[in-house]
Amino acid sequence: MADSPRLAGEFGRAIAVGDGHLFISSSGGFHNTPMVHVYVQGEDHRWILKNSLSGPDSGAPDFGKALAYDRGILAVVGQSMVYIYEQETENGDFVLSDQVEAGDASTFGSALSLEYGWLAVSALDADDIGQVHLLKQNSEGDWIKTAVLKGPEETDSSMYGYAFSMDQGRLLVGSPEACAAYLYESQGDEWGLSATLSCGELSAESKYGMAVDLSGDLAVIGAPQSNSYQGAAVVWRWENHEDAGWKEFKILSPENSSFQLFGLHVQIKDSQQILVGVPNFPGRNSEVEGAVRIYSLMENEDADSYASLEGITFAVGSTIAIDGKMMVVGSPAAAYGEGIAALLQSNGSTWNVTQELFHVGYQMPGKADVVCEGGQAAGFDCGLVDLVSFLPNEQMEMNRGVRLSDVWGWTDSQTGIEYGLIGHMEGTVFVDLSNPSMPKYLGTLPRTKGSPGSTWRDVKVYKDHAFIVADGAQEHGMQIFDLRQLRSLDSLPVEFEATAHYDLIHSAHNIVINEETGFAFAVGASAGGETCGGGLHMIDIREPQAPSFAGCFADASTGRRQTGYSHDAQCVIYNGPDSEFSGREICFGANETAISISDVTDKENPVAIGTGSYPDAAYVHQGWLSEDHAYFFQNDEHDELTGKVDKTRTLVWDVSDLSDPIMIRQFFGPTSATDHNLYVQGDLMYQTNNASGLRIIDVSTPENPVEIAHFDTTPYGTDEAGFNGTWSSYPYFGSGIIVVTSRREGLFILRKQPIDI
Repeated sequence: MADSPRLAGEFGRAIAVGDGHLFISSSGGFHNTPMVHVYVQGEDHRWILKNSLSGPDSGAPDFGKALAYDRGILAVVGQSMVYIYEQETENGDFVLSDQVEAGDASTFGSALSLEYGWLAVSALDADDIGQVHLLKQNSEGDWIKTAVLKGPEETDSSMYGYAFSMDQGRLLVGSPEACAAYLYESQGDEWGLSATLSCGELSAESKYGMAVDLSGDLAVIGAPQSNSYQGAAVVWRWENHEDAGWKEFKILSPENSSFQLFGLHVQIKDSQQILVGVPNFPGRNSEVEGAVRIYSLMENEDADSYASLEGITFAVGSTIAIDGKMMVVGSPAAAYGEGIAALLQSNGSTWNVTQELFHVGYQMPGKADVVCEGGQAAGFDCGLVDLVSFLPNEQMEMNRGVRLSDVWGWTDSQTGIEYGLIGHMEGTVFVDLSNPSMPKYLGTLPRTKGSPGSTWRDVKVYKDHAFIVADGAQEHGMQIFDLRQLRSLDSLPVEFEATAHYDLIHSAHNIVINEETGFAFAVGASAGGETCGGGLHMIDIREPQAPSFAGCFADASTGRRQTGYSHDAQCVIYNGPDSEFSGREICFGANETAISISDVTDKENPVAIGTGSYPDAAYVHQGWLSEDHAYFFQNDEHDELTGKVDKTRTLVWDVSDLSDPIMIRQFFGPTSATDHNLYVQGDLMYQTNNASGLRIIDVSTPENPVEIAHFDTTPYGTDEAGFNGTWSSYPYFGSGIIVVTSRREGLFILRKQPIDI
C-alpha cells in the first residue's frame, strides 16, 4: 500500500518573500516540529520545497510565528528569541548566524521587520506598555541593539508595537490602545519621532493600529474593531507642498454590514493599490469565508470600488506577502487547522491562483500483512497484535485536515462480507473488508446538508441499517442508511444519500442501540429539538426507516449542569446477578460526574436505579459491561490531562447490586495517554487510548485486569495525555479482525495473535 503523508499544522501562519525565495512557517501540529519551509522556483516556474529550518531548539513551540526577509538575511522568531539566518553563496542554503535574546519581554518578536541592515523587534509586554527594539548589523555581521522605542503616552496596556512596518529608514509603529500610529525616522543610529497619525474620528475601541503598512508616500492603518467590529482602514498620504505633512486621505470601510474585522490585515501593493483583509466574510453555502479586497487609489477612480481575490481562504491569523506581481496568502486555519498557502499572479488587472502549497510532514508506513515481531510491525510499536492493513485518510477521499472519529461494523447476513463504518468530520465512510489485507473504499455518506463539520460523529447498526449522529453539528439530526445498498455497487466510489432522517434531535454526542429491543438512545443531545436534558432521548427503530420518539430519561443528580447529561451509554436486556431486574432493559450511562443506572423498560416511565461516583472524578466518559453483567468498566477522559493520575486509568465497578454500584479497582496502564473508548468481548477489553493506540486487557478476573497486547497507531511523539491518535475500535467481527480509527492517520485493520489468557 502507498505511503500516507502526514501534514504539519497551521501552515502559512507567517510568510516572507524576496530574491526568488519564499519562506512559510508552520507550527508543527500534533506530531511535527515547528519549521520554516524554504521554497524556490523550479524550471516550470512552480515553487518547490528546497529545505526546512527547525531552529536550534526544535521543541520551541512558537518558532516561526513571525518572519522577516531582506537581501539574503532571514529573521525568525522563536521562544522569546530572534534567530538570524544568512544565505550561503555556495549552495544557497540559509544558515544560522546569530540569535538575539528577548531579555525580560516574554512576547518578544510578535512583530518583526528587516530592512537595509536594520532589524525591528516588538516587545509587547516590556514595562507593561510595550517597546520596539532596534538592532543594527555591524561590519563583523553581529546584530547590536542600538535603540529602544516606547510610546509617547506610555500608558499601561497601550499595545505599543503590536504591528509595525519599516520602509527606507522609517518605522511606522501601531499602538492600538492609544488609538495612534507613530512614525520614526533614523539619523545614523538614532531614531526620532517625526509624526503621529492619530485615529481621528474613529473611536478608541476601534483598535486602530493593529495592522499597519508603510511604503513611500503612503501609509495604511487598520482599525478592525471600528463600528462594532465591522472594521475600517485609514489611508494616509504624504503631501509635499507648502503645508507639507501626512494627511488623512481616505477611510475605507466594508460595503456589507455583516462583515467583521475589516482591516485586520492591510498592505500597500504599490502607489495605486491597497489590500485589506476581511477575515470573516459570509460566503458560499452560508459558511464563513475570508476575503481580500484590492482598493484603487488613483485620482480618477472611486476608492470605494474594489476587486476581490477569489479561490483563497482568509481567516483570522491569515497572512499576506507581495513581491512584484506575485502574492502569497497564508491561511493557517484552512483545512481544519492544517493550513495552506495560495500563490497568486497578477496579469495587470486580475489576480489568479496559480499554485497551492502545504507541507508534507511525517510519512506513515504503508504495508499490509505484517506480523508483530520484536515489538515492531512496519514501524509501529506493538505487542502480539499484527498489522493486517492500513487505509489512510487520503485514500478515503477525505479533505485535507479532516479527522476520523467513531467506527462500527456490519456483517451482511446474506453474503457474510464484513464492512467498516467510519465516521469523520464531514461524513461517514463505508469500507469493504472481504479481503482485509486490501480494504476497499466504497464511498461516503456526507453529513446532513447545512450542518457544519463535526469532530464527533457516531454510528451504530440495527437490522441492516446504520444510524448516525454528530455533536456540535447544528440541525444534523440522525441519519439512517440502508446498508444493503453496499451489496451491489456499479462504480466506485459512491456519494451516498441518507435513506431516512430523524429530526426530533439536532446535535447529539452519541447514539446507543439495544439490538435486542430495537430501541436507540441518543445521548448528549443539544442545539435544538427534544434534548431530554442531554440524557437518554429514546427512539423506537424497530421499523428502521420510520423511527419514532419513545421518551426521555435523565438523572438530574448527575452531569456537570445537574441535568442528567449522558456522554455515552450502554443499554442491555439485563442478565446479571441482581435478580430484581432480570429481563429488564437497563441502561448504564457515563454522565460526566458519575455513572448512572436506569430501568428504561417502560419508555413512558423510566426509573433511576442507582449512581456511582468517586472523589477524584474528572470526566466520566464511557464504559462497557462484562458479558455476565456483573461488572462495569469505565474510563475517565480528563484525569490524565488534569494530573489527577499519571497513568491511563480504568475504573472497575461491581454492579451486582444495581442500586449500589461499588468501585472495586483502579487499573493503571503502562503509559500516560488519555483513554477514550473501550469495549468488552468475552474476557478481553479493547481500549483505544489516544496516543498509545489500541490496548487489549485480560479481564477474565475483573478485580485484576492485565494488559496482554497492544498496537500504537502513531509512530511519532510520546504516549502522553492529549487528543491525538486512536478514537475507537470495533472488535466484534466473526473473522477476528479489529478495525481501529486513528484521527489523523486512517483506518487500521489489526489482528490479535493467539494468546493464552
